[in-house]
This record gives sequence, C-alpha cells and structure tokens, in this order.
Amino acid sequence: MKKNKTFYITTAIPYANDKPHLGHAIEFLYTDVMARFQKMLGNEVYFLSGTDEHGQKMLKTAKDAGKPVEEFAAEKSAIFQNLLDQWNISNDDFIRTTEERHIKGAQKIWKSVFDNGDIYKKSYTGLYCYGCESFKTEKDLVDGKCPLHNRAPDTVSEENYFFKLSNYAEPLKFLFEKQKDFVIPENRGKEMLNIINDGLEDVSISRSKEKLPWGILVPGDETQVMYVWFDALSNYITALGYGSDQKLLKKFWPGVHVIGKDINRFHSLLWPAMLMSAGLDVPRQIAVHGFIYAADGQKMSKTLGNVVDPMELTNEFPLEAVRYYLMREIPFDNDGNFSTKQLALRYQSDLANGIGNLCNRILTMIEMYSDNQVPKVENVNQDFINFLQKSTWPIYEKNMNLWRFDLALEATWKFVTFCDQQISDRQPWAMAKAGKTEEVHDLLYHLAEALRHIAVMVWPVMPETAEKIITQLGFDFSEEFAKPLTELQQWVDLTVRNKISKGLPLFPRLEKK
Repeated sequence: MKKNKTFYITTAIPYANDKPHLGHAIEFLYTDVMARFQKMLGNEVYFLSGTDEHGQKMLKTAKDAGKPVEEFAAEKSAIFQNLLDQWNISNDDFIRTTEERHIKGAQKIWKSVFDNGDIYKKSYTGLYCYGCESFKTEKDLVDGKCPLHNRAPDTVSEENYFFKLSNYAEPLKFLFEKQKDFVIPENRGKEMLNIINDGLEDVSISRSKEKLPWGILVPGDETQVMYVWFDALSNYITALGYGSDQKLLKKFWPGVHVIGKDINRFHSLLWPAMLMSAGLDVPRQIAVHGFIYAADGQKMSKTLGNVVDPMELTNEFPLEAVRYYLMREIPFDNDGNFSTKQLALRYQSDLANGIGNLCNRILTMIEMYSDNQVPKVENVNQDFINFLQKSTWPIYEKNMNLWRFDLALEATWKFVTFCDQQISDRQPWAMAKAGKTEEVHDLLYHLAEALRHIAVMVWPVMPETAEKIITQLGFDFSEEFAKPLTELQQWVDLTVRNKISKGLPLFPRLEKK
C-alpha cells in the first residue's frame, strides 16, 4: 500500500439490533491498528465507524423488546460506541444511519444513480433472507437454506426499485483486473471476479413502506423506503459530508473499507457500481478479514452458549493483553479460533515473561549500575543494530502494510528474545562486579535504545504499553510520537542521559476474577 498524505479508513457499520460480539471487536481492532500504523507513517488519518439502524430486523427486534424503534436503535448504537471507547479504538467519527446528515446523503446518491438511468421499478417475487437483509438466488443456498443463518428464505412478492448492477459487469471486471489489490487478500478478490464472470443480476434496492415503515424514504416515491444495503453502504461518504458540506469528502475520499468476508459481495461489487453510477471515485481498497470462532472451531452462537462478550472479556483480562492476543493469534487473511486458555498463555509467555520482564530488567539495571540515567555509549555494538535494521524493521513494516499484524508482532518478539539473550550472554551483573563499568554502560545504552524501538513497534497494537515504556525511558510521549516512523526507526543517541522513571510492572501476574 502506497504512502499518502491522507488516509481514510472505515469499519463496516454493525447492524445494531443486538449487543456487540467479539467479531465486531476484532474488526474494530484490525482497523484501529492500521489507522495507528498509518499515523506512524506520517499520514493524516480519518477513521470512521458507526451503526446500521434501518431494516426489517431492527423493526422486529424493537417490537419484540416492547420499545419504540427509534429508542431501541439509539440504545443499541450507544453500546457500540461504548465498546469503541472501552477498547481504546481511535476512530475520529461515528455515524448512525438514522442521522439527518446520512439521510440527506443517501437520498442524494439515490437521485444521482436514478438520474443516470440505473434505477427502475418492477414487480418481483424472490427468496428473501431476513438475517442477511437481502434477496437470494437458488445458487446462493445450501440445501435450500441460507448458509449463514441456516434457515430457508421467505418468498416475497413486491413492487420494488432495482439497481442495474448488470450494467456494471465490464467496468467492475476492468477495475479488478487493473487494480490487483482492490480487494485483499487475493483469494477474496478472485471470488468476486468469479461472481462477475458468472454474470451479475440487477439488485432490489427498496421495500414497500407499507411492509417496512422503518427506513429512508425513496426520493420522489414515498410509498417506498431504501433497502438496507443501498442505504447503509452510502454511510462511507455521507460521513464525509456527501449531500451537504463536502470538505472532508474532497480531502479524504477514496478510502479503505475493513469488512468481514460475509459482506464482501456488497462492498466489492454493489458499492463500487453505485459509486460509478453516481460519478464518484470507487474505494481505494476493500480489506476482507476472516471469522473468529470458538476454541473448538465452532461458530460462536447464542444457541451453543459460546458467544464471547468483548466487554466482559476485558473485565477478565487487561485490554492491552486482549488487543495483543487477537492481533498475534488471529491472522487478518484467515479464520481463527479464540481461547481464553491461549490468551492466558500468551499473557504469561509473551507479555509478563517477555516484553514486561525485559523492560523491568533493563530499567532495574540502569537504576543499579548507571545512577538511574541512560549512559553514554563508548563502543557501538553492531549486533544490535544489524538485528534490528536487517531482521526486524523491514519484516515488521512489510507485514504491517500487508495487514499481517501477526507476523509483524512475531518479528518484534524475535527482537525481544534477542535482547534477553544479550543480557543472559553478557551478564552485566558479573561485569559490574569485575569493575567493567564502561562495558556495562555500553550494554545498558544499547538495551535502552532497543527498548525504545520495541515500544514504537508495539504502539499500533498496544498503545498504552508503548506510552508507559517511552515515559519510563524519560521521554515526553506526545513529543516523541509526533515524529514520523522513518525518524523513530533510526538508531541514535536519543536515550542518552535520559532520567528513567521505573514504574510498576507492565504486565503483573494475572489475578483470578
């Protein structure tokens, strides 16, 4: 991914008819890590999240709860906003599809597409899955059922508006062939290209207001409301002022959308086609992540009782440890299993005994052997610099750009292990006892500088941990992280004569709750 001066990134907007689950949280986290990494590259980042609040499911769930749908949607949206706050997600904006700014923008894109001749009205009988909020064809079903919701779709007969998606088969095919990384990972892009080659069908984009009174009115026809996907997808530009003040749109669009594989088709085919029809730029990239499953590989479901509540999870484990575990254990480009047992093991091995112990050892030795101050270096140890500049930073940066946060962290922890091994091999306590003060100081300088680099690497994933390390090394965190990554990656005398302030252990022993 090329470096830009501006970088716009979004999560999908979760359907807010229920409380968040771990799948929502990991998508927020993937997006947050990339947003923070782009800030480290020196880009001006705008990060959007939000909630999708219209549609049949929302209306039915609110009715079942005995609440007005507006009140119910507001309550559920607030829970998602709270999750973003509690998980230290750095989003700049949060859009609700019930907001006036969104309604105006969604109606504008409808008008633009309609004026381009790509919307028409017809009577239709089709198979409708209320779980997906979409019509299905027979080839979408497995044994007559929606594979995502394991139930047969309902037969629906209505007069609706349709979008001429079939008109955009060739432009979409050209887009996919010209921009090979438009959809990543590669296999997700190939799936979409196969769908295009099989032939695209026009898509229903409205519902009868009589049957579905909860939605955005179709411009010029108040007997119809916009179908949830045509409404929801437009949030990515309505949040930037499309339909009102377009200052942010001009500055940040096009953007990168981070989505789950189950909604790839809507984002990679329908959404670009809508934008083409409206005369707007297509997204910069669609980044598609896998699913997160229970420890035994089963899909998380209320029926099986294995759903993980992300808020409860961070009551049991420190947030920084949860963020690290998910990014280290669940690769972006594939499915992964979640296990509290594995999380506890990672906490102990990688965090408490790894980076936490290394930080404590280095700061304690600076206290003991250098009067609480990072010593000046007399003899440069090229082994540290070579390992970092040849075997760590290039691998880290390459994989961060490729969304392989797990591999970037793996490279970081190899450097943590290298530093630990240097302490074990060199035995500074023995050197100090033998009066080799200069050699001890040289080693402590290198270790302190190495620790600074480690803090920079972990910041996108564990921002609080990085800030603690940087502060303990005697830096002003805000001032230090205002520097671009290219400067932070240099091996320099930044830490020399810094007064360290050793605090509490980064990752103390887990207390059973």
